[in-house]
Amino acid sequence: MERQFKGVWIPAEIWLDARLTLVEKALYAEIDSFAGNGKTFHKTNETIQGEYGISRPTVSKSLKKLESLGFIEVTFDGRLRHLTVQADRKIFTGRGKDSFGQQEKNFPAEGKNSTSTNTRERTKENTSKKGVVLPWDSERFCEAWKTWIQERKERGTKKYTPRGEQAALHKLQTDSQGDEATAIQMIHQSIANGWQGLFPLKNHNNATKRPGPSDGSLIAEHLRRLAAQSGESMA
Repeated sequence: MERQFKGVWIPAEIWLDARLTLVEKALYAEIDSFAGNGKTFHKTNETIQGEYGISRPTVSKSLKKLESLGFIEVTFDGRLRHLTVQADRKIFTGRGKDSFGQQEKNFPAEGKNSTSTNTRERTKENTSKKGVVLPWDSERFCEAWKTWIQERKERGTKKYTPRGEQAALHKLQTDSQGDEATAIQMIHQSIANGWQGLFPLKNHNNATKRPGPSDGSLIAEHLRRLAAQSGESMA
């Protein structure tokens, strides 16, 4: 597929957008690298699945989320799906009067009556009233974060402001390197030790982490391959 190569990199405003996962940020960057001079990104979900090492539902959900947030535009010509970057996309940088105020749309994988979906919906309903967006929408993380908020309340710790809670979630996502399981362990660690904040795991052995999208290894490998094919260097 021919394209105007713009470099294997993620713009700062995309990297700092707390609503996006690492996979979504990398996917946006690749779509952007194909755009220009009338060209579009038209890889299939199956191709993206193989290159990124993620499930097809995750690919579909990520693209729908990018489209919903106004980052990309999706069109069909009767044969291929074409993805382009919105020229007037709304970038969220975490700065300004309305920081952390826009709630992302929900794309549940389960049916309306499923227990996990209802749990996530209740948690999101509680957080959306404060303009807070969770970095993961799984039942496990929703329950862990709910427990953390309750723990702080019972210990008499100063209550988060909406902006402070969103900042804490963003820091948790960053310190856990975008890995949900690690983030949950960090929450449990702070509860067990009676800490007022969330901190990286003590004596955490990164070698025990499974390679894959959770630690970004497959994405990094894919980006290096793209750079090599285009004659660029990531050094």
